[in-house]
Amino acid sequence: MLRQRRSFLLLCCFAAGAASAAGAEEPPMDAMEATFKIANEDSTATCFVIARPGAAEASRRELILVTAAHVFKSMTGDECRIVLHEGRADGTFVRSEVPLKIRSAGKPLWVRHPDADIAAMKLELPAGRAIAALDVDQLAGEPDVGSGKLRSADEVWVLCFPAQLESSSAGFPVLRRGTVASFPLTPVDRNKTFLVDFTTFGGDSGAPVVVCDRNAPDAAVQRTSVVGLVTGMHRETTKSISPIEERTVHRPLGLAIVVHAEFIRQTVDRVPH
Repeated sequence: MLRQRRSFLLLCCFAAGAASAAGAEEPPMDAMEATFKIANEDSTATCFVIARPGAAEASRRELILVTAAHVFKSMTGDECRIVLHEGRADGTFVRSEVPLKIRSAGKPLWVRHPDADIAAMKLELPAGRAIAALDVDQLAGEPDVGSGKLRSADEVWVLCFPAQLESSSAGFPVLRRGTVASFPLTPVDRNKTFLVDFTTFGGDSGAPVVVCDRNAPDAAVQRTSVVGLVTGMHRETTKSISPIEERTVHRPLGLAIVVHAEFIRQTVDRVPH
């Protein structure tokens, strides 16, 4: 019997075949509203939306969609769908799928980080559509991690769509918790990824990993910080051979691979205004 421990890209859920820091109590609702499912006939994954000031008009915000780079690469064709959750005046939400163009004449409309599994593209919505977005300054850079915004053994929130699952009929993501399982976390240029102790599934790729600001003076106005993005998981592979059969079994280790948000910032900066 041969056993191997391998890393595995979550990629997506194939349609054809198929938080806060420790002690914080408030869930990251701003991240919940800014996280969305994206899908086409090939696969399903998670994305979230960042807002940054426009180049010509600072008061006008540009929307940037962020996910794992392998998500877009695995999607064939020029389009996918983004599942929006639209708020109504009575406080309810309605699920709505909107086409999203990801290629033009076969060429990608997204940019990717040269050294990390992260992609970003400008998000253009149909007239009359509006969605929530996180501010670009909510992406935790290397100085934030160095100053203690993210530490080993911290509890974090993960917003995702495991096995295509939505948390409600309105299309919101599933809110999950995990624990930072890596040490050291810095410097991030030598430690581009870290581990989070939670079980991942197909569909989780691109999910934001967030914490609440432990140094905020007023817990009632805490904003979440995105500290990373889920790109894959670790698993053990066992192979057994007998006279009548050969079997390969993959056992998830319950450890997600997360790219530091510093590289999300760098990728967003690569998106043209």
